[in-house]
Amino acid sequence: MPPLSYLIFMLILILAVIILGIALYMQKRRSNTASADEEIISEIRGAMNHADAPEEKEMLKSVLDLDEIQVYDVMNHRKNLFSLDISTPSAEIISKLIDCPFSRVPLYQEKPDNIVGVIRVRHLLKAAIEKQGRFEEIDIKKLMSKPWFIPDTTTLLQQLQLFRARREHFAIVVDEYGDLQGIVTLEDILEEIVGDINDETDIESIDLIGIKKSADKKSLIIDGQLPLRDLNRRYNWNLNDENAVTLAGYLLDATRSIPQEGQKFIFEGFEFEVLKRSKNQLRSIRVTPPVTPQNTNKTQTPQDQQS
Repeated sequence: MPPLSYLIFMLILILAVIILGIALYMQKRRSNTASADEEIISEIRGAMNHADAPEEKEMLKSVLDLDEIQVYDVMNHRKNLFSLDISTPSAEIISKLIDCPFSRVPLYQEKPDNIVGVIRVRHLLKAAIEKQGRFEEIDIKKLMSKPWFIPDTTTLLQQLQLFRARREHFAIVVDEYGDLQGIVTLEDILEEIVGDINDETDIESIDLIGIKKSADKKSLIIDGQLPLRDLNRRYNWNLNDENAVTLAGYLLDATRSIPQEGQKFIFEGFEFEVLKRSKNQLRSIRVTPPVTPQNTNKTQTPQDQQS
């Protein structure tokens, strides 16, 4: 197996070629020449046809999809967001960030939805070392940067260009009313092209937040707010994500109702059981994947599945 440094270099090289191709594609699109669009798309599709590995074909297909997928579909939802109150004493903030797996953390004021800044963990820990224990002298407001807000309807291709232009890779996602929806990073977009990206600093359990195996190991107990696209990608599922962003949204769309606790459904061969509901939110759902391919076409109505 090639050394890790070589694999990382090749990954960076591949991404550079992809991004260059996207830039050329968008430049030709701005010329309003239909033939230019068709030529670039034809070249990418031609490369897909000649790609040897399925992973290569999927990567090239993902490039074509970047102009159709919005950041809302891949962002880290606000309900799963790790953020800190800016009024928290510096010593307490530092203690919470020492083992933090994230490089940047949003800071809020008074309420979690009111993001007022973003702190880089590296900068804060550097300041902590320089102060030699005098953490009360650290001014969090001077270390933080202003939050960058983007609309949730921004496409991944647009956001990729904005990240490049601003030399940033962290943005706060808001809806048309300015309400917080979540955060999106450059890594989120790159993972849409190349799949999950993990390095030696990643903590394996971070990907498992909101997911745990059942006692019999045959099903998963999943937070309803987890993105459906992430679940499909992680477990190689193919649940329809056209009309829903989260797992809970998938059930709401499929049942055309707000299921009660204890109800069970089968859609696309998967069995879903609502374990916990809070008001109108499905908080915890047991998902049992199909045991055999023959079960994947079995679908039952909500009425048939009531318990």
